[in-house]
Amino acid sequence: LEQNPDKRFHPIFNWFLEWCNDEYRHGEAFALIMRSDPDLLRGINKYWIRFFIIAVYATMYCRDHNRPAMHRAFGIDPTDYDYRVFRITNEISKQTFPITVDIDNPTFHRCMERLRRLNDSANRARAKGGLASRLKLGVLNAGAALTFARLYFVPVQDNTLPEKVCMAPAW
Repeated sequence: LEQNPDKRFHPIFNWFLEWCNDEYRHGEAFALIMRSDPDLLRGINKYWIRFFIIAVYATMYCRDHNRPAMHRAFGIDPTDYDYRVFRITNEISKQTFPITVDIDNPTFHRCMERLRRLNDSANRARAKGGLASRLKLGVLNAGAALTFARLYFVPVQDNTLPEKVCMAPAW
């Protein structure tokens, strides 16, 4: 938005940088709390961290794809935008979280797209209403739960291991 002020179709975007910085400060405060008690980053909590990250990414992906007019107005593709944000978020989260989600895994991509399609179908069913739509919503929600479970089990990357150093043989 800074580089393309013509894309600011609402005055609120004049304060977008300040809003982003404020959100970043919230994240920094959260990180300090997490790092102050290392037990929050170990054991069963690693599974909750995984759940949190995946839930945030899946929610963002589905919501962003529900707003095509907004993304057209910005001149951006929501899928490309989301994966850029995922990459940045993964890098920032390495400062605190012991794991990052492997967003380059093909299964991750397939599951995110499946969640998006299921969400689109659920939105259409809600708009239609009626008993048949409610039954369809139940099936769609079950499909979304199974897809989320599959997404949850995409391998993660461990951030607690020291970086591997490739050393030349000493001969």
